[in-house]
Amino acid sequence: MFVSFSEILLSHLCVLSSLISNLLGVQRLEENYCRNPDNDEKGPWCYTTDPATRFDYCNIPECEVECMHCSGENYHGVVATTVSGLECQRWDSQQPHSHGYLPENFPEKDLKMNYCRNPDGEPRPWCFTTSPTKRWEFCNIPRCIPAPGRQCLSGRGEDYRGTISVTESGNTCQRWSSQLPHRHARTPENYPCK
Repeated sequence: MFVSFSEILLSHLCVLSSLISNLLGVQRLEENYCRNPDNDEKGPWCYTTDPATRFDYCNIPECEVECMHCSGENYHGVVATTVSGLECQRWDSQQPHSHGYLPENFPEKDLKMNYCRNPDGEPRPWCFTTSPTKRWEFCNIPRCIPAPGRQCLSGRGEDYRGTISVTESGNTCQRWSSQLPHRHARTPENYPCK
């Protein structure tokens, strides 16, 4: 049997792609683990082995909030001092600086207490200060070290790579490669990088 050069190359590319994906922690629909292949706003889920319950969400513990990714727009930690050491003003206070970033106007921004946040897309989290002479300043939030897939929930859980396989209501997850008891198209073959 003759094997063409392109078939050999394709075979090697598939193996290489798989190795790179594993090293980078690309989320895969493996086993019966909870995942979020469709970026569902409620987080990781799975098809269940209960014929009466097609799918259910999973209770994944949230990640620590000690560092930030990218510009820190999803940072939910408790740092409350600026880079120069000034104490942050409470978000629900208008003293000493009046502002429009009130928690009730931006509930999705988690403007709690006087914690550093990035509600407006700045390069990193910041806060209004308690100093009458300095309106606002950036905060010194450490950057998270990228991990090859998380074992905890961050955001919507799109990069969750843990092994929880039981839903919030106690149902065992159906294997992603299985079509019983629920038929679906979200198979490892159809979603190789999810």
